Amino acid sequence: MKIIKNLTLAALAVTLLFQTPVTRADEHGKGDQDRRDARATFTKWVTAFPNLPGEILDMAGVVGGDVGNGTFSGEVLFYNPGPTVTSVTHIVAFYHFNGPKHSFSALVNVVQTGSGPGTKAVITGVVTDGWLKGHAVAGKYTEGTCGTPSMPCYTGTLEIDGDCND
Repeated sequence: MKIIKNLTLAALAVTLLFQTPVTRADEHGKGDQDRRDARATFTKWVTAFPNLPGEILDMAGVVGGDVGNGTFSGEVLFYNPGPTVTSVTHIVAFYHFNGPKHSFSALVNVVQTGSGPGTKAVITGVVTDGWLKGHAVAGKYTEGTCGTPSMPCYTGTLEIDGDCND
């Protein structure tokens, strides 16, 4: 199981390393407005916690910004928490933004420092499907609480590099 998990992580890391932002999306038009940088906002939370180490965590939430008000879904493919609450947690995940204006999926690498409300994370990655496919993404989120009873949720933004060399 550990070998499969490590091979999966290695494959994801290679995919992120060699992705270049040269492919144009074919969704919702190809006008000049799609050449600018884009911003998508999100609030997300974990919906299912696995029973075994190495299993995928599912996420849900809401999105906004340039995609329009819609839904968020995602899968955590790799989760490596730091040994203490003040240390660094490494996460690799797929984020799916489904809005009425635009939709896309991104493979992201998340580095979170600490845990609990107020914790911040930095996100980097690439759009793998949909609007602005192949473009780089960068963003951040802050941990907070949502719902009753209070559960951890994460509010943030993804900036998509709109420059294209095609």
